[in-house]
Amino acid sequence: MLKKINIFFILILISCSEINIQQFSKRTPEDMNLLYKITLDFVPQKCIFSALDRTSYIWEKNTSSVHIYKDLKKINIIGGMGFEKNNFYKLTDIALSPDGKLLALDSFQKKVKKFDSEGKWITEFNLENTSDPILLDISIDETFYIFDNNKKEIVVSKIFSDNEPDSFGKFQLNNPSQICISKNNRIQVYDEAEKKTFIFNTMGQCIEELEGYFLYNYNQKFKLSTYFIEHCASGRKFAVSINPWESFYIKNNYFILVSDSEVWVTEFIYEMD
Repeated sequence: MLKKINIFFILILISCSEINIQQFSKRTPEDMNLLYKITLDFVPQKCIFSALDRTSYIWEKNTSSVHIYKDLKKINIIGGMGFEKNNFYKLTDIALSPDGKLLALDSFQKKVKKFDSEGKWITEFNLENTSDPILLDISIDETFYIFDNNKKEIVVSKIFSDNEPDSFGKFQLNNPSQICISKNNRIQVYDEAEKKTFIFNTMGQCIEELEGYFLYNYNQKFKLSTYFIEHCASGRKFAVSINPWESFYIKNNYFILVSDSEVWVTEFIYEMD
């Protein structure tokens, strides 16, 4: 029964996603709406945001701890080293599930753990076909894209499938630092060491190789510079800050920017026809 409900929920999300892609693909961003500006007393590694319950999950750098914020209020911290359900022995990435929950990748245990908006453990998924999984994202149809650091490739695995996982990216990816799946299923991989972004389609073919840090929102391409985001087609600059941006992440039309002391959760306002 649970599986049927999940599949029905996914079909609704895919239908809405296709409408949004058509709606925004040719529009130019006019302004950026700053939803949350979270000032931190620790250095963040990554943040993901669930609009369904207004929750930000912020992974603290060089730790196995995830701080959970509801709006601007911190409500919980989960993680810490260990083997219990709420612990991570070696946390290496976090992602947002299609239903707006936290996914946390424990590289040592080769597991993805799922938590609700309060930090309560829901379930976990074993990554039996990986050797050293260190990066993670998930598409709207609940397909995991996991970078295996030993194999130097991205492993593709569906949650509800018993088929052998596919893989791609071997001999192209060396030391990626982020995987981000776009609305139209571009697999975007940023290699911080090489300062390059690789864009793959769902067949595993590399369709773009870009110098710099880029992400797509629908069919709109954005570049992260030191102090702002640039919309590539128009040249417009957004999210101008005095603090250098370390990373950015896009999911469900929300842009998350991370510096050493702040996290911004934003969304674009697009020009109307």
